Amino acid sequence: MTSTPSAHCPAGLDALFAEAAIRERPAAEIIREQRDNVAFNAGDLVAALRDALLDPAAHTPATATVAAHVLLAAHTRELSALAALRADDYRAEHGVTRSTRGLLTGMHSVRRMLDRHATCLDERAQQ
Repeated sequence: MTSTPSAHCPAGLDALFAEAAIRERPAAEIIREQRDNVAFNAGDLVAALRDALLDPAAHTPATATVAAHVLLAAHTRELSALAALRADDYRAEHGVTRSTRGLLTGMHSVRRMLDRHATCLDERAQQ
C-alpha cells in the first residue's frame, strides 16, 4: 500500500527533508560531543570510537569526518604523552650523557611532532 502524498511534496520527500534537517549539525556541536565522549570514557579511545560508530544519530560524511578528526587528535595526544613518558623514564634510568643526549633529543622531537599533528587535526575539525 502506498501512502498519499501531501499537497506540497510527493510521497517520501517529507521524510527525506526531515532527515536532511537532522543531519546538518554544526561542527562545533560535533566537536563538543566527541570530546565529551572521550571524557565520559575516561580517555579510553577504543570505547570512545565504539560509541561514535554506534551512535544512532545519522551522520553525513562531513560530520563523520569532524568526529574522526577529534578522535584522532585525542589519540595523537595520547601517543605524545607516551613518548614523553618514555623519554622521561629513559632519562631517569640512564641520565643525560653525550651518548644519550641525541636519543633524548630525538624522543622529544617525536613528542613535539605528535603535538603539532594533534593541533593540526583539531584545526581541520573546526573547518
